[in-house]
Amino acid sequence: MLPLGVVIPTKNSRPYLPAHLDGLRSWLDQSEQVVVVDSFSTDGTVEYLREHLAHPRVSFLTHPPGLYDSWNHGIAHIRSPFVFMATTGDLITRPGLEQLLHTAQSLDCDVVISKPTFRDPAGRALPDIPWPIDDLIATLRITQPSRLHKLEAMLFAATHATGALLGSSASNVYRTQTLQKFPFPTTFRGAGDGIWGLLHAPEIRWGVVPEKFSSFLVHPPTDSVQGKSASPPPSQDKILREATEQWLANGTVTPAELQSIKWTQCLQTLTEYLSQKNAFDDFRHQSFPWVLNPAAIIARWRRNRARQQLHTFRLLGSPLPR
Repeated sequence: MLPLGVVIPTKNSRPYLPAHLDGLRSWLDQSEQVVVVDSFSTDGTVEYLREHLAHPRVSFLTHPPGLYDSWNHGIAHIRSPFVFMATTGDLITRPGLEQLLHTAQSLDCDVVISKPTFRDPAGRALPDIPWPIDDLIATLRITQPSRLHKLEAMLFAATHATGALLGSSASNVYRTQTLQKFPFPTTFRGAGDGIWGLLHAPEIRWGVVPEKFSSFLVHPPTDSVQGKSASPPPSQDKILREATEQWLANGTVTPAELQSIKWTQCLQTLTEYLSQKNAFDDFRHQSFPWVLNPAAIIARWRRNRARQQLHTFRLLGSPLPR
């Protein structure tokens, strides 16, 4: 038996359920418990799962729409040491899940991340999408399951301004107590897991597995991704500055550690990158061609320069003990 609880969040997911359950059957019997959290489905989702989801310890919960709200609600009911988010449509192999759990246990990790492949609703393979984990694996030359130093987690979270270090939670495993202590933020549109990684980068123990053994379903989002009160997330540099104050206050990091990775300069460069990126994006959406606008060309150049500078900070924390 795997020390694993499984959360299945659903909202009008009926078209994806047959293939999803087929994928679960290779390993679900080894999980300790299953929690289905449905957000008022009207297409027979719950009825189908009650009929076809076979597990001796399955429970069905109802929660208002809001993806991260539903995740947190389901996680609160997990009693197993680790939890896996079995997002409808995303699949993982049994050996892959066992590898994630073994890494979490053997390296004492709070979250273990991996990279999925990508496919469309028809099951066709899609081109690879670069994610922060690709850069992390390449830069740190990770060839086997590894645990990150907390400063490495901070740097890679901060220097990828357009991607989340977590990637897809459907290819990760989490320590249940960690998610119950640090639940996913729920007030921002579709960015709860990304912001979670920023807020807690040095507070949790990160594991990385370089192999791919899951697939991510690329499909139009449903309105369960956000609740009615969802709002745009704050800028990444603002999140990190506020989080840094908290990390210093609770002793997670020290001023000397921040100085060793030039954290202040890193955040200043991040602010510059985001400012110039937003300026250039505004020019691109104007009716006047941006290539004929000197101000747009300057903003683009400054954005690219800041991005190159930002990525140099990734190397400041390495090599570090892991």
